[in-house]
Amino acid sequence: MNWRKFHPLLLLILASPCHSEEVRFNRDIQPILARNCFACHGPDEHERKAKLRLDTEEGFRKGGKSGDPITVASKAEDSLLWELISSTDPDEIMPPPEAHKELKNEEKELIRQWIQQGARYEGHWAFITPRLPPIPPIEEKNPIDRFVGARLAAEGLTFGPEASPRVLARRLHLDLTGLPPTPRELQDFLSDDHPDAYATLVKRLLDSPHFGEQMALPWLDAARYADTNGYSIDGGRDAWLWRDWVIKAFNGNMPYDRFLTEQLAGDLLENPSPEQLIATAFNRHHSVTHEGGTIPEENLVNYVVDRVKTTGESIMGLTTGCGQCHDHKYDPLKQVEYYQLFAFFNTLDDRGNDGNSGINPRPFIETGSPLATEDEINLIRKELEQAELDLSSPSPSSQADWEKQASLELQERGKDFELVALDHLTATLPNGDPSRIQVRDDESVEAAGGDFSAYNVCCQIPTGTGTVTGLRVVFEPAHKGKVGFGGKSMPGGFVMSTITPCFNPFPAKNIDLNTAIAYDRVSASSFKPGFRPEVVHDTNRRTGWAPAPSQVGAQQHITITFAEPVDTTDQPYLTTELVFNYGEGASPKKFRLFLMKGVDDTTMLPEPIIETLALPSGQRSKEQADSIQDYFNRHGGAKSSARYRVANLKERLRVLTGKHRIMVMNTSGKPRVTHVLERGFYANKRQAVKPGVPAFLPSLKPPADRDLNRLDLARWLVRPDHPLTSRVAVNRFWQALFGRGIVQSSADFGTQSEWPSHPQLLDWMALTFQSSGWDVKALITSIVTSRTYRQSSDTTPEILERDPRNEMLARGPRFRLSAEMIRDHALASSGLLVRRIGGPSVKPYHPGDLWRQVSHYGSTPATSQTYVQDHGENLYRRSIYTYWKRTLPPPGMAAFDAPNREACTTERGVTNTPLQAFILMNDPQYVEASRALAENLLSIPGSDRDRLAGAFEKVTSRLPSREELKILSGALDRERLRYRTDESDAEQLLAVGESIRNPALPAAEHAAWTNVCGLLLNLSEAVTRR
Repeated sequence: MNWRKFHPLLLLILASPCHSEEVRFNRDIQPILARNCFACHGPDEHERKAKLRLDTEEGFRKGGKSGDPITVASKAEDSLLWELISSTDPDEIMPPPEAHKELKNEEKELIRQWIQQGARYEGHWAFITPRLPPIPPIEEKNPIDRFVGARLAAEGLTFGPEASPRVLARRLHLDLTGLPPTPRELQDFLSDDHPDAYATLVKRLLDSPHFGEQMALPWLDAARYADTNGYSIDGGRDAWLWRDWVIKAFNGNMPYDRFLTEQLAGDLLENPSPEQLIATAFNRHHSVTHEGGTIPEENLVNYVVDRVKTTGESIMGLTTGCGQCHDHKYDPLKQVEYYQLFAFFNTLDDRGNDGNSGINPRPFIETGSPLATEDEINLIRKELEQAELDLSSPSPSSQADWEKQASLELQERGKDFELVALDHLTATLPNGDPSRIQVRDDESVEAAGGDFSAYNVCCQIPTGTGTVTGLRVVFEPAHKGKVGFGGKSMPGGFVMSTITPCFNPFPAKNIDLNTAIAYDRVSASSFKPGFRPEVVHDTNRRTGWAPAPSQVGAQQHITITFAEPVDTTDQPYLTTELVFNYGEGASPKKFRLFLMKGVDDTTMLPEPIIETLALPSGQRSKEQADSIQDYFNRHGGAKSSARYRVANLKERLRVLTGKHRIMVMNTSGKPRVTHVLERGFYANKRQAVKPGVPAFLPSLKPPADRDLNRLDLARWLVRPDHPLTSRVAVNRFWQALFGRGIVQSSADFGTQSEWPSHPQLLDWMALTFQSSGWDVKALITSIVTSRTYRQSSDTTPEILERDPRNEMLARGPRFRLSAEMIRDHALASSGLLVRRIGGPSVKPYHPGDLWRQVSHYGSTPATSQTYVQDHGENLYRRSIYTYWKRTLPPPGMAAFDAPNREACTTERGVTNTPLQAFILMNDPQYVEASRALAENLLSIPGSDRDRLAGAFEKVTSRLPSREELKILSGALDRERLRYRTDESDAEQLLAVGESIRNPALPAAEHAAWTNVCGLLLNLSEAVTRR
């Protein structure tokens, strides 16, 4: 049953106190007034009507213009409040008709009862420093269970039964590490009959290095962590050191008060360490722009506004945005107080326009990884030594296959080769001055050069051309006898970043990436070492093809061979984008495009290799044999996985031993003066203000010799008398474990928030959290060892109808896994998961190059304008390490409700859509995971029944029923029949993904099992935490 389908009136009746219970202002009356009345009768004095204020006790006592109290204790009929809300006169009733708000009869009755019971006013609960409540005297060991049990008893309910050991083990692993238990881990727990087996499992998972990853994930959302700057260009930045600091902090059980203090003000601590400076990146993760046309001063205001918002919502549970323009309409935050908070974060030595070319916005430092250890460095060096040995070792069979293919290509070289001249119609520079590129009368395209160029050239194909096999671009030495404008490292040359052809039935000035023609083989007349032509497959700005420096004074060409021949009969126009995005002026002066028929007449094999290939292996000298083996190891497709492994290990070693950029907070030598801004507009400055805190919260007096600073703010936030910070923190951890917080509105504890489902439990946990030294692992241990947490999530129709949202906690929580956990679950179940901790963000499989379609690729030095997929182990890292681009976050995770992280997010929505099932069945990551899981199963001797049961247990952590096994067996038989009659389909399925498959497995059998494993990974139970 879906609680969202319940009529609101029923929810109100269920949540309302019975007639015999006291009606409380905080719990019952204030939410009604906040929703319906505070906009006109709340904290914002500029919008206040009739001088009546309903958000303070004084407002009730003084009333409005009349000066009479708004309520008369125990006399509803004599109270103006009751008179106004019960009136039938449209000129008198409140809220007025034009407000489009109307109190329900049940709400009016609650207000009447409250007045009759004495109209006792209470300040908003969240703004009052909590006091340790007495623990209810019921027979439960864990105090959490006593509070929950007392609420259940009051509602006539009891705890549900405990979940099965299998369910508990899976629940704990997912909650504390984000990963499912392995079959071995599951069996170890099930076979442990010691009374403390569960507690032992809890401790082991809390000590896992993956605990920090799991705890970090929601904090990354709250801190709006991303790998790009945001705004339109959305270029790249280096931010991952902070993410790794967070992981280390949780793994090391850093006290939470210190965790917050270092992030807010680590730079202001005495002799701050590099790690304490890294921590301050928390307040640098906001979007930043370097785009022309924006106003630096306005940008700086926007940056600080974001810092205030993030600190407010993530730490204090307060929405502050209203205060930028006016007094808060619902909470007692005045506009001047907002700008006093603003002033804490406005002393930074930052720039309004910054962050171009992949260089971090200032200020930033360069420092080492907080997760680097000598043990891992030594381990990586050993792995690298072995990987280089594997790469250099002979592979006779694979090399023989490569030599055979290379010899065949040499024999076919130039067969039926013909170049087809084209009629060059237009040449455009989509993001630049169109006069910088022109089509000349001799059918050449001539450009004026530039650092960053994306040339779109439209050509008409001669009638009768028919089928073509490729495209050649010929460059002329037309700039002072050279082919290009390049300087510095590319004198007289150029670097082509990529080339993209599109065929059309009509002339198109720009390419359509959705209809771009795929190509595989790429050749060139010459190349500079490190800039081979094959690299144009990679759209990275700092790679590409460059002619050999010795050849830039002669005509040069590059040729791409289409993956499939193209018939031009019905599409007689070709539009090609040629991108020269390297910088250093490395672009060409003059070029022409030709279509190709037949086979390319150019080979990329060096002449000595060609000569060696012509010799039988027995007639080659040792030098020739060594040379061709080395060439095969460096370029042969069969060695690509080994090359990726070496490259990834070298990069990992660089990460662990080198220094890297990270944005930090500091204090400028000339801090900006903070002003109250009229309506929040950056140029409308009113009075200057100094740092300070809202008056409705505990006071914070400045020292005699200086203004308050961020360190003062941080220490104020974690003071014992602060009513919000510890409550907000424990609520977030509870939310992570139960799917919803005790206060559901986790970013808003203000007057618009929901009343806590268990207010005394919230206060008890907040205060014991403080008294424990802000011990996160102790807090989590107390929660996950409670009876409340260990309940089964199975329920009855009666309980579901009584408590559809599980607010009373009469059953265990059940919710869909997060986007990251769903992907990690598939990788872990399949055995593909690479469990390395930390490091730069990686780029796994991606549907095409969507970044390029929303970016300024070809016209800016900004990075992250095009998606360049990683290879090797980086495809299988945990999802927390996936590169996060704000304007286009990972599509496979966005579909499962991952945020774009443009702003602080403390709670993700949960949707269920057909697109999610489509991804689980078709995304290469999941298809490959299914293939790998199938391969693991087939490598173990056993019957179909044993393998199906093993696969089901791996994915769900439980054994299948007879009926489930019957269904799976039927599916396996169906898929076997399908692929035995269509082997090509089987081969096509098994080709998905870069991990190497076992060729000894029969393709039809492997494909059949792959689909069955895909079925399992797509089960609701597989993606649900229960």
